Amino acid sequence: MKFQKNTYILSAFISFLLISCSQQEKREVKSNRQISVVSHRGANRLAPENTFASAKEAINNGTDYIEVDLRKSQDGIYYLFHDKTLERTTNGSGLFSQTPSSVIDTLDAGSWFNHSFKGEKIPRFENYLEWVKGKAKLYIDVKDINIADVTEIIKTHSMQNDCFFYFRKPENIKEFRNTAPDFQLKVNAEFAKDIDSLVKNYNPRIIETSPRHITDELIKKCHDQNLKLMVYIPGNDFENYQSILLKNVDMVQVDNPDIFNSMMKNSGYFQQYKLIAHRGGIVEDKYNEFDPRSIQAAIDAGYYMLEIDVRESKDSVLIVNHDDNFKRFFNSDQKVRDMTWEEIKKLKSEKGNYHPLSFEEVAKMCAGKIKMMIDIKPQKPSPSFYKKLESIMEKYDLLKDSYFIDKEARKYLWGKAKFEFRVSEGMEIKRQLDEGLDVSCHYFLFDHGNRLNAEAVKFCQKYNISVVASVNIGHYRFEDHLEGAQRDIEYWKKCGVTEFQIDSDYNQWLPNDQFKTTKNHKK
Repeated sequence: MKFQKNTYILSAFISFLLISCSQQEKREVKSNRQISVVSHRGANRLAPENTFASAKEAINNGTDYIEVDLRKSQDGIYYLFHDKTLERTTNGSGLFSQTPSSVIDTLDAGSWFNHSFKGEKIPRFENYLEWVKGKAKLYIDVKDINIADVTEIIKTHSMQNDCFFYFRKPENIKEFRNTAPDFQLKVNAEFAKDIDSLVKNYNPRIIETSPRHITDELIKKCHDQNLKLMVYIPGNDFENYQSILLKNVDMVQVDNPDIFNSMMKNSGYFQQYKLIAHRGGIVEDKYNEFDPRSIQAAIDAGYYMLEIDVRESKDSVLIVNHDDNFKRFFNSDQKVRDMTWEEIKKLKSEKGNYHPLSFEEVAKMCAGKIKMMIDIKPQKPSPSFYKKLESIMEKYDLLKDSYFIDKEARKYLWGKAKFEFRVSEGMEIKRQLDEGLDVSCHYFLFDHGNRLNAEAVKFCQKYNISVVASVNIGHYRFEDHLEGAQRDIEYWKKCGVTEFQIDSDYNQWLPNDQFKTTKNHKK
């Protein structure tokens, strides 16, 4: 994986592509037809794969089937687990098949993904069947099982009509057909000419293929044979999501049931973007940065996070202010670090008549309503600075899902939040992955919308690393900022980016089902 270094050249090329694409008419999905959604390993971009947590997210986001991988422990207990070894998705090590259930039951299968899933367990198959019945159906990808054992377990739970199986080896398919002739089977195919022999040899009920192999001929052949056609679209592939909604397919297997269902309901367009309000809220020409009204406006509008700049006063109170002085909004040249909190509270803004806010005042406003992205302004603050910051964030339950734009904070808050890295640091993140270190729970890719590159974004999406595109007015000094922002936002949307740190001028291009835009620019 090689990250592009010259992102400015790439951005120019992207701009050219977007100008060309803008001349093409957008396709909209006008059909009300519903496609059955299969969640690959559960909603694996929202929660750790093959867990109860990912299943709950899948069900909450409208899935019909949950794809699970099935393996057997050393002592013959069946679990939901994908890999042969334990390292990637648990705090264990070694071969799954050589690990007893007494050990597997103690492993943490959630912390690797996100700190908030610490303690999530590997589900036992029988417990999972009891829980999922009536909530969703199952697609069982067989890794290591005794076929007779598993089919009997499914019959015991009366789930034989609510699941289908997939085997990679032809000999296992034949054994399955002899053991459980009435159970549903899925096989893979690329071309219509292959269907007759697959039906004759294996009697499948579902055919799976990739987007590039979808043809009218294949669709017709499957439907003529009374077979359901399922398309597997991995990753954040918005363009294939949209294109498949125009096809007469029956099922789609995805990593993001939330995204696909949103697109299916909204004419092929995603409408659940997570927005992070740059400098503390709805600003534009309405409010100052970190005006209490701007913070409340962002909360009311449905923003996902606030980006908060934090400094320290002379008497060690944490203050929210971007600049090192109060000149812009409070008409004072005095620096934050030279004033006590009591002195700061006496300042009043010319617009809005409010005083600079302490970090705790902002945290109290945010508690239970919106998350935080923290930008630390002093260079290498003292350990006590971070201790106070941590204490306030924990007090208001804001730490575990927070983002930090500050490398120094890693020393003090590692394992409690996520920390940004830039495109230029991508090779270091890859090195950590190659060494088997957890990455998804610790990092998010954060860079200017005109500096990101598609290769870095797709790399992060593959490894469940959050991607946040930063699109701010200050990034567009040599062009109209609205035109530049729209160009970059539309491109990163096509790449499947769903989180954006923005100046609120740009929320018009990032819709959310619950979101209220603050302006309606005509550009």
